[in-house]
Amino acid sequence: MLLNNRFGVLNRITGLYSKRCYNIETIHAGPTEVPGVTRLVIESTGDEYMKTQVIAQLEKLYDVRKVEITKEEPDAP
Repeated sequence: MLLNNRFGVLNRITGLYSKRCYNIETIHAGPTEVPGVTRLVIESTGDEYMKTQVIAQLEKLYDVRKVEITKEEPDAP
């Protein structure tokens, strides 16, 4: 997801997961080519209902610019 690089944004996002008892497996944040915008990657497990709920809630946050789900392919044996 892309979000404004402002104080407390990461705390609000992780709080959203915490309030709903969803688990964050990994979280990565880094700068983008646009000043003041941060790319945040969260890896989490859950069913389709959980995904739609999290996306809907994240999109309501003021500092969140874009939310996108990417599916990682399982490793080949």
